[in-house]
Amino acid sequence: MKRFFIQRLEGLLLLGLGLMIFKLYVSGHLTKLIAPKMVPYALAALFAFLVISLLRLKKQKQGTHHCNCESNGESSSSALVLKYSLFFIPILLGFILTDFTLSGEVLAKRGMANQQPQKVSSYDTGKHVNGDKITVTDDNYFEVLDDLLNNLDVIEGKEIELSGFIYREDTFRDKQMAVSRLSMSCCVVDATLYGYLVNGNVEGMKTNDWYTITGTLKKGSYKGESVPVIDLKESKKIKAPEEAYLYENVQIIQ
Repeated sequence: MKRFFIQRLEGLLLLGLGLMIFKLYVSGHLTKLIAPKMVPYALAALFAFLVISLLRLKKQKQGTHHCNCESNGESSSSALVLKYSLFFIPILLGFILTDFTLSGEVLAKRGMANQQPQKVSSYDTGKHVNGDKITVTDDNYFEVLDDLLNNLDVIEGKEIELSGFIYREDTFRDKQMAVSRLSMSCCVVDATLYGYLVNGNVEGMKTNDWYTITGTLKKGSYKGESVPVIDLKESKKIKAPEEAYLYENVQIIQ
């Protein structure tokens, strides 16, 4: 009987995993946990889980007339509960949670990346610092950041406009914050925080809220590294985008 129960439980857990992936996919939350390039693999796993679970359930139904003898090597009840809870708990959370965005506390512990991102695809290096105003979008986010980091000596006084969420660390001063974005290469585990330090009247701007800001650039530092810093001119609170992550394929230059 114990073996029969375990087979049924394993089949139901696999079915639950498949349904959880399906729920995340149709709700649009799947890309908050994995990058879009990984979605086909997740859907393949969904199909595999459903097929294997059905085969597992069918197998144990056919096996009800077999010997239900318990072997001496089977795990104790407490060990089984611990073992299968490792699957049940993530499945339950996948169904009941509605917000899969990394919390401000987690981000503060990680800190902003102080390394230089470089797009794998080629582009005209330096083109974003030639004009009087720099507009940062999702499509050119890493290109602009790469150009600014490589041309810190010529960005003084240039105007920049960008959008992102407000991020703060314990070491930031009262009139300092960062306008940031999260980048994901594979899954939420490797999510990296990129941002621009902002100085000015920022006390009323709440951490994790989204803003579009305009300001002037200057050369500054973050954790001993030279970085672009923005002196705030204007800010406007905006609604968080549906796709909060940037999914650029980037390489980190140590």
